[in-house]
Amino acid sequence: MKKLKIGLVLGGGGARGLAHIGVLQVLQAYGINVDLVAGTSMGAIVGAVYAQHPDADFVERKFRDFLKSDKYSLLGGVRFRKANAYEPEHLLQQLSREIKRRVVINMAAQRKSLLKAERLATFLEYLIEQQNIEHFTLPFACTAVDLNKGEEVIFEEGDIYQALAASAAIPGFLPPVESNGRLLVDGSVTNNFPIDMIRGMGADIVLAVNVSTTFDAEEPVNNVIDIILRSNAAATKKINTITLRGADFVITPPIGKVHWAEFEEIDFLIEKGKAEAQRSVDAIKKLIKKNSSLTGRWDKWLMKQVQNHMTRSGAVNR
Repeated sequence: MKKLKIGLVLGGGGARGLAHIGVLQVLQAYGINVDLVAGTSMGAIVGAVYAQHPDADFVERKFRDFLKSDKYSLLGGVRFRKANAYEPEHLLQQLSREIKRRVVINMAAQRKSLLKAERLATFLEYLIEQQNIEHFTLPFACTAVDLNKGEEVIFEEGDIYQALAASAAIPGFLPPVESNGRLLVDGSVTNNFPIDMIRGMGADIVLAVNVSTTFDAEEPVNNVIDIILRSNAAATKKINTITLRGADFVITPPIGKVHWAEFEEIDFLIEKGKAEAQRSVDAIKKLIKKNSSLTGRWDKWLMKQVQNHMTRSGAVNR
């Protein structure tokens, strides 16, 4: 009987995405072999390193080496950290607070981003080898959003650096990537978990890893900006909830309030990823066994036909 293909979807979340490494290490240790990888933003970056070299320990070494390097220390970006323990880490809110402090008002009025594209390029070039996506060891894909047409764009082939630069172009922080008449930004704007996409790539079972910030109901709403931001957070929460229903299993490491720029929390984040994946191993193995049965395979086949149709009709291939 043909082996079922396991697809792994890694969501975005900045530094919080380092928890993906711990998840990968546990899946590998327990023989839960990933056949396809897809991701968005930081999830796409971690996923790309793994898809090139399917060894979770290798992925960890690459990130640790970079964080210890002079290149990382020269990137800066610490001004986007929380100013105190309470300040929310939501990207849009962080951006608004910088603007309210008048640190970047002139820059925001004249530029498309607060940071230059070269910063992300330095990060990507250190972690990932120059290679077209279709030549990776494991099938890989990531997503971006075209601001000109409001469409999701799928990268399954072509230059990996361009694909990741688009998938991780956080609106306001990093400049959009211009490609073939498109203006591309972070895929998490519309879909942080490209589950339909990985099913279209051939995944029979989809595991998703969610490192998104949680909706903070206790956060005060005192002014116009707070209302706008809370509304955006509510919309994001609903989109994520609906999207994650398409996964067969979701791993959500309990990483709390770790800021999206706190890469020095790598030890904590990897350990949280490991711990949650460890708790999930038995359930994942039962899921694989169940779906390997004839009944399970039939159900998956029917679902795949539906998902393939949705993917073809709702996304634009690169």
